[in-house]
Amino acid sequence: MGISLTKKELATAAGYTYRRLYDIDRDLPENKKLFVASEDDEKKFDLAFFIQRWVEYNVNKAPDLEDLDAVKARHEVVKIEKTELEVARMRGQLVDVQDVRRLWGDIANSVMQNMVHLPSRVAPMLRMMDNPERIASICL
Repeated sequence: MGISLTKKELATAAGYTYRRLYDIDRDLPENKKLFVASEDDEKKFDLAFFIQRWVEYNVNKAPDLEDLDAVKARHEVVKIEKTELEVARMRGQLVDVQDVRRLWGDIANSVMQNMVHLPSRVAPMLRMMDNPERIASICL
């Protein structure tokens, strides 16, 4: 018969809030759960099992926390890249994608409108002509 504590007492012993330990325990597989019910009381949980599984969880979890210096260094790199892009835009070496799309859309629209009106412009010139070479020279 081991020592039995409530979930809140176990969380306090681990230095976490009950809610955080609950979230961790919820995501663990059934055989790795942190809270194992005591044999004596269903509202209390075995301290020995909790400690063993808590240590196993902390040893085996992926190192998702990076060193603060590494995070700051990566942040500085991102800030430098952002500044370089802003300087390139100010120098005119970089243009906005939306501006380019709008410009090419206007160009494509102008070309299409000119192509649509081409038959009405050329038809009066071709009406009285019989010579194929002369007609070809007008169309080109």
